[in-house]
Amino acid sequence: MSAELDMSQYTDLFLQEGEEQIEILEQELLKLESDPSDERMQIIFRAAHTLKGSSRAMGFSHFAELTHEMENVLDQLRNHTIAVTTHIANSLLACVDTLAGMMDSIRSGEGDTAECGELVKCLQEILSGQGIGGGLAVASEVTSGTGSGLPFPTQVSEDLHDALEAAKDAGAVYHVQFRLADDCVMKFVRAFMAVSIAQEAGEILVCCPDQEALEEEQFDQDFELVFTSETEFGELKAKFDGIGEVEAYEFGIWGDLKDAPVMDKPKLEVIASDEVLSAQPVAAALTAAQSANSGTARKGDSGQTVRVDVARLDNLMNLVGELVIDRTRIAQIGADLALRYTDRQVDDLGETVSHIARITSDLQDQIMKARMLPIETVFNRFPRVVRDLAQKLNKEIKLDLIGGETELDRSVIEVIGDPLLHILRNSVDHGVEMPDEREQVGKPRSGTVTVSAKHQENHIVIEIRDDGKGINTERVKQKAVEAGLVTADAAAKLSDKEALQFIFHSGLSTAAEVSEVSGRGVGMDIVRSNIQKLGGLIDLESVVGEGTRFSLRLPLTLAIIRGLLVNVAETVFVLPLGSVVETLLIDNKEIQHINQKEVVVIRGVTTPLVRMREVFGIQGDYKTPDSFYVVIVGLAEQRMGLIVDRLVGEQEVVIKSLSRFCGDVPGVSGATILGDGNVALIADINGIVKNDRG
Repeated sequence: MSAELDMSQYTDLFLQEGEEQIEILEQELLKLESDPSDERMQIIFRAAHTLKGSSRAMGFSHFAELTHEMENVLDQLRNHTIAVTTHIANSLLACVDTLAGMMDSIRSGEGDTAECGELVKCLQEILSGQGIGGGLAVASEVTSGTGSGLPFPTQVSEDLHDALEAAKDAGAVYHVQFRLADDCVMKFVRAFMAVSIAQEAGEILVCCPDQEALEEEQFDQDFELVFTSETEFGELKAKFDGIGEVEAYEFGIWGDLKDAPVMDKPKLEVIASDEVLSAQPVAAALTAAQSANSGTARKGDSGQTVRVDVARLDNLMNLVGELVIDRTRIAQIGADLALRYTDRQVDDLGETVSHIARITSDLQDQIMKARMLPIETVFNRFPRVVRDLAQKLNKEIKLDLIGGETELDRSVIEVIGDPLLHILRNSVDHGVEMPDEREQVGKPRSGTVTVSAKHQENHIVIEIRDDGKGINTERVKQKAVEAGLVTADAAAKLSDKEALQFIFHSGLSTAAEVSEVSGRGVGMDIVRSNIQKLGGLIDLESVVGEGTRFSLRLPLTLAIIRGLLVNVAETVFVLPLGSVVETLLIDNKEIQHINQKEVVVIRGVTTPLVRMREVFGIQGDYKTPDSFYVVIVGLAEQRMGLIVDRLVGEQEVVIKSLSRFCGDVPGVSGATILGDGNVALIADINGIVKNDRG
């Protein structure tokens, strides 16, 4: 009963589930040194075991060999035969890195080609150094069964036998046992073919192991089903005969199976191992009176998830964007009609418009949530980075991660990882002092780096704080002068907060020497570049001797944004609200000039001013007023005031690209349709700031 199975169709499934298990391995291994609990060891062992089984099923021999050796070491750890050490943790983490590399190789179509001989040897030496061999399984021949007298044992618990016997009186109760071939690939596929046949024919009473264990391949070669059905025996047998890669199976009425013929049953062997799961019948609550109708708790009865192509979510988001535009337009038309007419139909229209607006908003929220990912997908990379850096630098560092459940759009997630990683490495390398230095100044030997995330209105705020030595602003000024970024006289007049902004300039680093970790002056420049792409803001605070805090304010999504509408002459512009810091009304006399450029001093900080009329070359009669509306905008660490004629209000807008129609327009990132049907230009804060800085 063998059948060829094309495994290439399961590669995507293997990669998706494999990545999840590798992430579990890394996260739990990082916690193992400080908390080697039995529960954690079991989680790690189960992840390695799952990877071994699925890789063997897929035919990835190198992958399977490495996970098998990991499993041997983990088995000794969970049995407390050997103790967790830094060397063992480092070796297992190196294995995780190699497995991740193999996943990338498999994804690119090259197979599991990574060299893992040295790692396998290292793991074997860990075991042999303790005088423990690697064999964990013993083969034994099964000569007799239990329970119903089967050639291989039933896993149905004894306390269910009476209930199943009683169920026979209510209708036909069938019992089928399978033993899959030793070389069976993707065991759960074969198991669920049998489960599907039983479910379609009637109602499953008992599944051993349970369906979740079958799906996760947490069983050896044997499984069994007890189910009720009115279908004829011969018809069911024909369907079971069609399942491939089965070494043997028996099928009959419950209790009579000992007299049923054994289909294709050669000599039977089973691996006796501590990994064999105990019986976990799905219908554990069966009673004699209701057993025929109770059924098993099917997996389909619980919550389900569906994997959806990201491109489909993007298309849905575009369609929702169109709805948002029309919703705003309809609402504007309804409001105009309500002002002009007092009619019941106009009132009805207003109610309908309000209802459509609510439904559209709910639809938009749901699509947005479907695109959302928890930021812990980024945070999960940090413990390993901090651990490795701390070891390399001989520092003691505790990493606190707060708010990992905070969600934001996947498009933002894809960009934010590298900036956060650069800041974190900077905090570990430059911020936190050596243990002896910390003791000398009365600090604990172990430094603390805290990464937190939280929602704040329509933004996410991420902070990275350390309790290190802080940033010496005088040294920053000196480096800025040496790099030609500012004159010595101008540097002397800078406030500490202004001086700290030089940290983000390319080529400037306060590191005493260049190392492989940092000191080349490129990290923080990358941070600024990535935050600018997102239209986010960076704030930096540092106190010498106490530590440093980086605060990032990012939009939750890049597709639909809230904007501040402003008038410049007769043109309406939209300023992304994520870039707006505050709005001010200033007198003409408050404007000062530095190097022939207009500036205004706001709470002790000198902020450059830009007139939107000049940026976009808007002509026409214009009388200089006594006061101006100024919108303070931010781009990464930079701040600028945009002088506009009038503030209109806030509105949710959908960004539409103009580049394919009229090319790239300086200072404009796109356009949107307003409620009155007119088109408004969306200002490109990035382009305006760069143009002004020249």
